[in-house]
Amino acid sequence: MVNPITKHTFIFFVCFFLAASAFSQKLHFKQTDKGILLEENNRPRFFYQTATKSLKGVYPRANYIHPLYGLEGEVLTEDFPDDHLHHHGIFWSWHQLYAQGKRVGDPWISEGVKWEVKKAKTKSKKNEAKINARINWVKSVDDQPIIQEDLKITFERLEEDAFALTFDVKLTALVDGVEIGGSEDAKGYGGFSPRFFLPQDIVFESTDGQVEPHNLPVQAGQWMNMKGSFDPATELPSGIVIMGEPDRLPSYQGWILRSAKSMQNMAFPGRTPLAIEKGQSLSFRNQILVHKNLSSEHIQSYYEKFRGQ
Repeated sequence: MVNPITKHTFIFFVCFFLAASAFSQKLHFKQTDKGILLEENNRPRFFYQTATKSLKGVYPRANYIHPLYGLEGEVLTEDFPDDHLHHHGIFWSWHQLYAQGKRVGDPWISEGVKWEVKKAKTKSKKNEAKINARINWVKSVDDQPIIQEDLKITFERLEEDAFALTFDVKLTALVDGVEIGGSEDAKGYGGFSPRFFLPQDIVFESTDGQVEPHNLPVQAGQWMNMKGSFDPATELPSGIVIMGEPDRLPSYQGWILRSAKSMQNMAFPGRTPLAIEKGQSLSFRNQILVHKNLSSEHIQSYYEKFRGQ
């Protein structure tokens, strides 16, 4: 006869092992001449575009994420959408860029500047994978590098129905007179700018409840949860959370939110350009949290983890 304690202990460890095995993640990078694909258990999670991509020669850009895939493999991002051909998945950009006392162009619409990914290294382990890349922002007119970008993208499996993609961006001025600025209007948009497919039932929620999009920046919490039918095949509402550190952003403007045909944006520094002295850097962090039906309290706990609290 089996001792009850031994039997129960045995059953517990069997169940624990089976659950752990089911949740065990195998992360693997595949590199091509166009970019880097992360797979999780042989399913695509995201693609980092390292080569310049354009639409018949217009709006060329590299150094962005597309596609980002949802929990069930659905594509969450849009690239070259018909309404805004210059939007590219998850990207970070501004309308104004100056160097050496002159306006270089408009990076938001890929005008006057190009992005050269000089190197991109990958590393993966259980439940976590990283890309470390170095990118030069180069003037199109003479191929002179004016900004060096150091980028770290970290994928982390949080639980069965949630994963996070964290972006650490550091921009270092390589020449004198570097300035970046948002749109030259009251919206002042610019910065971290995801362009997601938006279902018709999209709802925006933050720390104090539901948020209504407006034409001008909205003052809300440090994260924004977008809930809706991102995957029509499942009955559970799915969501995408954008996290940031507004208290650490210079001249933070607020949230630019749109319920259709647009990007979402934690806008900074607004219409007035921000100077970056030669040899000095500007750094910012954002996270995308993809989930199914997480509560606000649960999202907040993940936000505190993102902030290292």
